[in-house]
Amino acid sequence: MLEPAVRSLHRLRTATLVGAVVLSLATLAALVGPAWVSRQEALADARARGELLAQLMEADANRTIGTASLALHALGDTLQMSGGEPADADHLSDHLTHVLVGLPFMRSVALLDDEGRVLASTNPDDIGLPLDLARLGRLPAPDRDALLPLRPGRSLEDLTDRPPTPKVGVNLLPLMLQLPMSSAPTSASSSASASASASLAPTPSPTARARWLLALLHPDALAQVQPQTLPSARSTVWLASTEGQLLAAMDTLPRQPGESLGTHPVFEQLKQGREHGSYLGAGALPGEQVVAWRASVRRPLMVGVEQPLDEVLDAWRSDLRWLLLIGLLAFGLIVLATWMVRRSLLARADTLQALQQAHEQLADRERDMRVLLRSVQELIFRTDPQGVLTFVNARWTTLHRGTPDEAVGRRLVDLAEPADRAALDALFREDGGPRSVEAAIRNGEGALRRYLIALVPLKRDAQLLGYAGSAVDVTERVEAERLTREARDAAEAASQVKTEFLANISHELRTPLQSILGFSELGLQRSRDQVKLRAMFDDIHGAGQRMLAMVNDLLDVAKIDSPLGAFALERHDLCVLVREVARELAPLTAKRYLELQLDLPQPMPARVDPLRFQQAVRNLLANAIRFAPPGSALDLRGRATSEGRLQLCLADRGPGIPEAELERIFDPFVQSSATKDGSGGTGLGLPISRKIIEVHGGRLWACNRDGGGAEFHLDLPMEEAVEAVETDADESETPASPPSPTEAD
Repeated sequence: MLEPAVRSLHRLRTATLVGAVVLSLATLAALVGPAWVSRQEALADARARGELLAQLMEADANRTIGTASLALHALGDTLQMSGGEPADADHLSDHLTHVLVGLPFMRSVALLDDEGRVLASTNPDDIGLPLDLARLGRLPAPDRDALLPLRPGRSLEDLTDRPPTPKVGVNLLPLMLQLPMSSAPTSASSSASASASASLAPTPSPTARARWLLALLHPDALAQVQPQTLPSARSTVWLASTEGQLLAAMDTLPRQPGESLGTHPVFEQLKQGREHGSYLGAGALPGEQVVAWRASVRRPLMVGVEQPLDEVLDAWRSDLRWLLLIGLLAFGLIVLATWMVRRSLLARADTLQALQQAHEQLADRERDMRVLLRSVQELIFRTDPQGVLTFVNARWTTLHRGTPDEAVGRRLVDLAEPADRAALDALFREDGGPRSVEAAIRNGEGALRRYLIALVPLKRDAQLLGYAGSAVDVTERVEAERLTREARDAAEAASQVKTEFLANISHELRTPLQSILGFSELGLQRSRDQVKLRAMFDDIHGAGQRMLAMVNDLLDVAKIDSPLGAFALERHDLCVLVREVARELAPLTAKRYLELQLDLPQPMPARVDPLRFQQAVRNLLANAIRFAPPGSALDLRGRATSEGRLQLCLADRGPGIPEAELERIFDPFVQSSATKDGSGGTGLGLPISRKIIEVHGGRLWACNRDGGGAEFHLDLPMEEAVEAVETDADESETPASPPSPTEAD
């Protein structure tokens, strides 16, 4: 019967392995998915940050150049209002100097004539310097300004034909404005008008002359950025012209201003009509970059922001390490849990196989017992309470030459001779224990034989079920005594075998049960975040607990029935023993919100085995806690009666016990139908408790409580009564003293 269960356990082990593989793949997917999403989010954030910074830098550069352009146009308007011809170079230089006020990004401003000679400048040393306008680059149209290519140097002197050696890393960015063409008298006509004061001056011929305003800008001012706005220490921001000339950059860029960036991919994007954007790839910095760029609409400028990809992903990699650690832990837990479950299932399968072998051995022993009973060389019989035979063994055939079935239904008294029927009938009285009597019965051949007939009443829960007996032919007393001893020894051996079997199998079952419980508890601790595994471990742990409780109960039954389990009676106060049990079970009462009310007089002396007595009380109190409704009260009262008895009464407000089952619940493996809700035990607690109390000379019974619930009554003799009985027994065993001479007479 257990073989299908064993095969199911082996299939479950295979299913556990498959489930572990599936769970591992699901865990891997759960780790890879978030990691990939977080990486994409990190890259998207970096690109958005770079595009925003490029937009800010482009707007800032346009604003700076626009401010310089506005200042030059304002200065040009002032010069046009004065006729376009400076009467005083110093006065004009003062005008130019006022332009620099509040514009720190301008190094100098100068006025040039059409040949490139400096007419006025914010730097007096620059006046008169000749500049080659053709070398400056493409000049703007009248009333227009233009941003010219970057030049090394710091002042106008660096733009002459023979400039001094400029400092390394110092550059200037020219911004030139051509003033509108004006008509002015030549120098010859001016002299003539001065000399001919008395005569009519001739009309001078106008000559168109170009004038230029040249501002030298600090290029680094166009790419000002706070380092903390960049995501990493190796990120950079650069500013270049649309032709690819690098104008300014942060120190993190290994390029010098003035170098060409024409091979940069963003200029190819600009040629295709894209004015802004971002991508992952090559840039001005070495390695793969997150590049964002933006071209100015109003000026030939390009702003680029580059962030090293490895630094952008540093935070993601840091989180990825934790994710990998979590994944490794998860895989480790899955492997460990799978190993534990498979090992537990294997142990359970081995246990079931061992249990199956035990069942087979028990069946073999039962068959041996039946064979032994048939082979006993004396008449074994059983009767009902009225003395009617209900069973006889095979010995009946030898005595009466008939089958055993022919004896069933006949009264044992009717088989005896009339003279012995009264003595034989007295055996079937209920008062008294085992008894015996000799009676004459004729065998199947008509020969009169004397038999020693012994009867034993069969009772269950104080109810007489019938009698079991034997009839020994004492005609051949010696042979009959030998047969009787063999039968008795065989019966005792069978009982001992049963007791040893219960004790051994219970003890052997506890070893694998401890492993099952231990590993299931470890599984419960290791699978907190895995609902399915935790439910499986919880089922295993619960089944193991129930089986361990049954094994412990079987051990108690074996100990009580065994002569090795003798009780050590000592004087104790029952109140102290009961209170210790109440304190022990206090966590259970608190868990179910129960109130245990103790009403115990002081003292309640009795001679008991403290461990066994507390075991009986513990079983009763645990049952009451299990079946009492949460929030109710349990009453445990004690009193001493006038007959010298001690009584304890435990009452609860549970479902109660049907009247027909008040005695049956004390049978082994029997539970009340009113409490079979899955919360019961093995059905051995109450039988064990009654057996313990009966060994102490007491009684244990149950009844229903008025208003609902059950009451369990425990009755024991007081210590004084026990001592009196023992004293009387001692006196009865003491031999009588010889009579005095007077009495003899």
